[in-house]
Amino acid sequence: MKAALALLAGAALAGMAAAAPAITEPVLDYTVVAGDTLIGRGNTLLRSPAAWREVARLNRLANPNLILPGQRLRIPLRLLRAEPAPARLASAEGDIRIDGLPAAAGAALAPGQRLSAAERSSAVLVLGDASRVVLAPGSETQLTEHQRYAVAPGPGAMGQQSDGVFASTMRLVRGGIEVLASKLARAKPLEVTTPTAVIGVRGTRYRVRLDGDTATGTEVLAGTVQADPVGAPGVAIPGGHGARLLAGVLPKVVALPAAPDVGGIPARFERPLVRLALPGEPSAWRVQVAADPSFERVVRDERVGAGAEARIAGLDDGAWHLRVRRIDAQGIEGFDARHAFTLKARPEPPALSAPPARAKLAAGPVDLAWAANLEAASYRVEVAQDAGFRHIVQRWSDLPVPRATLPAAEPGSYHWRVASVRAGGDAGPWGDGQHFELRPVPTPPQGGVSADGKQVELRWEGRAEDKQQVELARDAAFTDVVARVDLGEARWAQPTPAQPGRYFFRYRAIEPDGFTTPWSSTLAIEVPRDWRVLWLLAPFLLAL
Repeated sequence: MKAALALLAGAALAGMAAAAPAITEPVLDYTVVAGDTLIGRGNTLLRSPAAWREVARLNRLANPNLILPGQRLRIPLRLLRAEPAPARLASAEGDIRIDGLPAAAGAALAPGQRLSAAERSSAVLVLGDASRVVLAPGSETQLTEHQRYAVAPGPGAMGQQSDGVFASTMRLVRGGIEVLASKLARAKPLEVTTPTAVIGVRGTRYRVRLDGDTATGTEVLAGTVQADPVGAPGVAIPGGHGARLLAGVLPKVVALPAAPDVGGIPARFERPLVRLALPGEPSAWRVQVAADPSFERVVRDERVGAGAEARIAGLDDGAWHLRVRRIDAQGIEGFDARHAFTLKARPEPPALSAPPARAKLAAGPVDLAWAANLEAASYRVEVAQDAGFRHIVQRWSDLPVPRATLPAAEPGSYHWRVASVRAGGDAGPWGDGQHFELRPVPTPPQGGVSADGKQVELRWEGRAEDKQQVELARDAAFTDVVARVDLGEARWAQPTPAQPGRYFFRYRAIEPDGFTTPWSSTLAIEVPRDWRVLWLLAPFLLAL
């Protein structure tokens, strides 16, 4: 990584005495302390005790036997004694593996080993210089180099205690990582390599992501990153910018997209499937869900297309943290918008079974039924006159069985819903409300045989928009129907039946939406005998 090495060498030269020669390879500055001798330090710091001669030559020491406290010596890394050092898993969320074997928090990752996170899993790797690498769900990385150079213990940058100086390189195999590189002194920049680029930093926060095998995306959130595509000149990417790195192509540095507006996302969800939308958002976006506000325990990481909805399943009830960022046309991901939410979806509400949704029923008692929930010890039920359940007409708080009966209610529109309650009183959320309608019961019909005996005249209350069906039968069970008529009004008249006796009448209405009311109560009608025939025969009968 030529540009990074040149930058490092330049920084090293700035601290040298004017007489010191230029050194164009990675070096460490060593500050002499009381009691130091060059030969003595050759036995503790250098790969070969005899290498002190080259250190003396490179630093142009007039008298190698005389070095003074506070004097700075520049020592190439190739001359320093180094040893492989393990990194440590600070956290392991879900299915985390080291070289294919399950790993837990506290496990060591040695140079050469691979660290992988399954989908819905993530890990945080802490390097020797306190840098932190967050492995995203569905990702894999390899610790290709992690060496400790045996410099004397002492205070490091920012007052932290240092037990050496480290050189670390990560190779991103698939997926993505987020790096928080510490500002402690290190032997060379912390590097992340991919098939298409090398990204090196000293102290910053940035993301690296593989897009297949042909492109690497990187976004710098703070500090500056040196990005060197394979076979092309490198660029310095400042904070708030990113680039898509292709082999052989000069990178184009662009500003990171601004954080999206997440103000419309609810603070509480009550269904196991968490549905997230960004109305009006023209860009694709990435959504991450974590168990902690620092997003080191990421359990979901999904890319969502423009105008689409994120659907996140399998979260436990509890407090969660959401991170959302835009993705531009090049695949560069922007600044994060954060949102905390609570999931309370369990015990889940049961499925409602009766009456069916949008049922139309005759006014009267209504039997309510729902599926049993094995988690539930009891149920809460509400019936209201409005979909918002502000005007409650009936409430049950502790029903032990999955059914209830709503007493006779006035005709009108009603909504009902059910919630499950665990033993001990842990109440789950309300289920979706379901609507039913109570239609008026037909009023009793009135009328009978007209005063002149020539007609049967009947009437009842009815709406002008309804059709009517009537039946006249010889029996109360209406098995012997003598007339069945469809009418457009709530009245009926017909000639009196020729055969005298008792008849039975009923009606029902068919409303414009197809709802058919139950039959009305039955009206009994007495059709008298026609005694006029006997009167005409009276003279003959008297003559007998």
